[in-house]
Amino acid sequence: MSASANPTISRDDTVTIAIMGATGSGKSTFVNRASNSRLEESGSLESCTDNVVVAEPFLLDGKVVTLIDTPGFDDTTKTEAEVLGLISAFLSATYKQGRTLNGVIYMQNITIHRMGGMARKNFRLFRKLCGDATLKNVLIATNMWSDVNPTLAAQREREMAEKDIFFKSAIEKGARMVRHDNTVESAHRIIREIMGFTPAPLQIQRETVDENKPLPETDAGQDVKAGLEEQLTRYKTEVAELRGTIQELLQAKDDKHREDLQELREAMRDLQGQLTKVQAEAHRLREEHEASRREYEEKMGRMAEAMAAREAELRMAREARARRGCAEGRGRTA
Repeated sequence: MSASANPTISRDDTVTIAIMGATGSGKSTFVNRASNSRLEESGSLESCTDNVVVAEPFLLDGKVVTLIDTPGFDDTTKTEAEVLGLISAFLSATYKQGRTLNGVIYMQNITIHRMGGMARKNFRLFRKLCGDATLKNVLIATNMWSDVNPTLAAQREREMAEKDIFFKSAIEKGARMVRHDNTVESAHRIIREIMGFTPAPLQIQRETVDENKPLPETDAGQDVKAGLEEQLTRYKTEVAELRGTIQELLQAKDDKHREDLQELREAMRDLQGQLTKVQAEAHRLREEHEASRREYEEKMGRMAEAMAAREAELRMAREARARRGCAEGRGRTA
């Protein structure tokens, strides 16, 4: 099934941009600077954006710009599967409404001196959401430059761009790195670059809408599923080993092992709890997307109407200013 054309939201003067990145990377702050919104911001590694949030549209260079704030895959209140379900459901619903992204901004905190396993996993999932074909519409925006020595920050920037474990592969396929200095002017400069991009669906949108794939069968879903299966295997192995150790101690019938047995049983309960949690997350990978997709599709009708109304207001205001400018110009030449 392909996204249907919607004349209200596919106008050439409408620009839609998704903001993605790790928790605490400055996504909401960027949206607020650019659009004069008041989304809750995070000054730490605690998540503030635990859902997909659409900022109030605003005018920039005669274009109606809408920014979409998203939670990070390392969200502190939701699991990776839940975040993937939310983002993919929202993107699927908007794509069905005919709204295609002009581009994506991936926020990267320049003060982080090394990208650990979680940061690399976050970006890997981001790439699987976008797909290689859409990387030409991706800007990787490094920010928080004022919080670190400029020379050191520039060195980190080079490492991120040139090392395989960071952004090198994405850059080779069309993504570009830009700097954001946390000002309105800087945010608008980055948005202006995306205005020149040709809108294109992300891979997750093509997979879930055009190809009608269930979320676990998409590239991003497969990645999350593989991680969950690895955790399940590890926990099952640890549970089996603990169970064997407990059985040996019970057969020994030695009172001096009583405390050891108690500790092992507690460890067993903890492991089984983790095992149950991961099993539930694997099940939610499919269920979360379907439930969220239905919810978003119900909301999108109302949201699309509200956004279209706001976009129409902005266009009318723009056109009124243009008419006033023409009238003033004629008055000066008369």
